[in-house]
Amino acid sequence: MSIRMYRGLLGDFFLVRHAAGGRVFKMLIDCGVLQRIGTAEAKPSTSLGKTRMIDNVADFMKETEEEVDLVVATHEHYDHLSGFILASEKFKDFKIGKVWMAWTEDRTDKIANSYRNKTKKALAALAGLALNSALAPDSDAMQTVNNLLQFYGDKEAVRAHALGLAKREADGKLSGNASCEAVLDWLRKRAGAANVSFLKPGEVVHWGIDDAFRAYVLGPPRDDKLLRQLNPSKEDSEVYLASRDELFLARSGEVAMVAGLAAIHGDVHHPGAEIDNQPFTRKYQHPYPPGKNIAGDRNGLVKLVPRSPNDPIARLYRSKQIFDRCIDDEWLGIAESLALKIDNDVKNTSLALAFELADKKVLLFPGDAQVGNWLSWDRQSYPVDDKPGGPTLKIDDILARVIFYKVGHHASHNATMRERGLELMTNSSLVAMIPVVELTAREQTTRTSPKGWAMPYDKLYERLDQRTGGKIIRGDGDITTEQGKFKGSIFKLSYGADFKDKDPLWAELKLDV
Repeated sequence: MSIRMYRGLLGDFFLVRHAAGGRVFKMLIDCGVLQRIGTAEAKPSTSLGKTRMIDNVADFMKETEEEVDLVVATHEHYDHLSGFILASEKFKDFKIGKVWMAWTEDRTDKIANSYRNKTKKALAALAGLALNSALAPDSDAMQTVNNLLQFYGDKEAVRAHALGLAKREADGKLSGNASCEAVLDWLRKRAGAANVSFLKPGEVVHWGIDDAFRAYVLGPPRDDKLLRQLNPSKEDSEVYLASRDELFLARSGEVAMVAGLAAIHGDVHHPGAEIDNQPFTRKYQHPYPPGKNIAGDRNGLVKLVPRSPNDPIARLYRSKQIFDRCIDDEWLGIAESLALKIDNDVKNTSLALAFELADKKVLLFPGDAQVGNWLSWDRQSYPVDDKPGGPTLKIDDILARVIFYKVGHHASHNATMRERGLELMTNSSLVAMIPVVELTAREQTTRTSPKGWAMPYDKLYERLDQRTGGKIIRGDGDITTEQGKFKGSIFKLSYGADFKDKDPLWAELKLDV
């Protein structure tokens, strides 16, 4: 059995294989990289992602002969699915046996449809705001909205899919600006409806040559409260950053409000909308010079004439001393909050799987599961074998057998449980892979996060290092250090050809089973 992680990506791209008797079972788990928002000069590491992904896909296609037995798509985020978009030409003849997705992607599931419809409305509204040139893109709120929309693909495509306006690709290929939803549709079509499974927590499915091995479906939960829980509910040891904050799934009222604001401030206006809403109603507006307070363009849009920079009222309103009192963009705060919640909602719908081997040891792939997803794993039990009525396993038993952990969400602070997660992984052979490029994560800066994203999060990384004895493979790791740490491991570590000097395309772990 082998696990290959394609390196140099802030995104998941794994090839898992089972070889025996001259036959090989090939499984692809996600294929994505973070897209660049901003200039290449500002984000040089991030800008390499597309080129790196295309080279990685070329290697993958050569290795698999353009065919796999199974594709696992964990959730609808660009850093897990964009490889199918960015390297679409290389995937044009790709053959897929089966596809596994979470139950949340099942179009026949009423609960899933409810969550998905709300998310679509929110994404349509947020994309509409992000596409409006009248809104300052460098405001804190719009920076957050734009940064988080990058996880769903091109903004135009995201809005079109969310509104049900996207056109199907006639030739069965994905366009270069396709949305993540389009990727999931493409995977379904490529495999065929009969070969697509929407997995629910508590199920046991089979994989490997002749279905030799089992996999436990851990999440996402169907329990509404747990699906909503994204961060710790109290200051305790649930994750590696203690917090009392809870970010619940976006509420319908928030979605409706942002949708309404997008209708007013987005591409479609009604006469007088801007006058009535930017930021005061007419009763409280300071009048412009007579006859110049409003203007209509050839499309009938009603707009305020910009005030002269020398106007005393404008100078007072924009003065640095009282700038924090300006309220022009305050209404965007709810859009920022909604973007954050929607982003975390989708992470929490990650398909989390524990792949069991012949000797009952386990490979853990949790996607980007957040707190509620992890906590839900206590709710179900699994049969020890395929005989009905026999003994069962609980999550403590499964995690104690984990010898490989694909670290959730690039080792961020709240995607690995502590007491109910990593601390239960007690097997002495434990190793970890982190699909991360720290330079890329640090480039994702905003005014409110000047240091970018903390990936890997230091406290989590320190504990991972202790639990694994340093046997951690990173997407940007030093290969000499990693090779030294893996001496004596049950896994054999190897690397692919260099993308550039001392920077291999992939790292692979092999294990006799």
